[in-house]
Amino acid sequence: MRGAQPKADRMRRSTSLLPCIGLVLGLAAPAAQAAPDPFEPVNRRIHALNQVLQAHVLGPAAEAYVAYTPPGVREGVANAFANLGEPITAISSLAAGDLPRAGNAALRFGINTTLGLGGVSDAAASFGFAPRPMAPADAVCSWGVASGPYLVLPLLGPSTLRDAGTMIATGAALSQAVGPDVLLGWRSGDLFTTYAAFHAELQRIDAQALDSYAVHRSAFLQRRAATCPADRVAELEDDDHAPPREVTAAAP
Repeated sequence: MRGAQPKADRMRRSTSLLPCIGLVLGLAAPAAQAAPDPFEPVNRRIHALNQVLQAHVLGPAAEAYVAYTPPGVREGVANAFANLGEPITAISSLAAGDLPRAGNAALRFGINTTLGLGGVSDAAASFGFAPRPMAPADAVCSWGVASGPYLVLPLLGPSTLRDAGTMIATGAALSQAVGPDVLLGWRSGDLFTTYAAFHAELQRIDAQALDSYAVHRSAFLQRRAATCPADRVAELEDDDHAPPREVTAAAP
């Protein structure tokens, strides 16, 4: 079995689907304002609910999973879930017009499903086909669709109107294609294993944050601006016209 999948790839694979995933990547960056936040009062309440769920449900479950599951088993499970996402990457890449990435995802799925024992081992990487995940929301972003307002989803965490709408539409299509039970099992397992890998880091960041909500929002929007051309353009336009603003950062 090859080494663990890079953390950045796991974060990108779970865009908008886990509380605070992407926070580690974007924490040191300045605040991004690509998406407005007109629903901040409601978003803050949902964020607080998510924090409670993390503290009392997700966190203990993640800690038990890490404590009692050997690292090699956790890696294999994460690889298998990631392999099931390769067809989504292929379709998203085709929709975005990125044929090389679509071909890479298709080859990875074929190689890992066969030689990688259902994706437990990332055999494709040894042939030079590294993971290059792309979510449906990234494809919609590539079409120039604006992000819309910033949203915090119950349990699922930071998102935007565009990304949340794309996620709902994708979920409905996949539910019809593979069945709701299969989809729920795959998504739940994938999200949990990804969250378990970052739980300790995210817990530390939350403990240091002066304003946890502001840090999560800034980090998420900064990461989306780094990967989404439409959001990056919006951020630059906002920076050109907006007055200077105070940036909330984590405590050292």
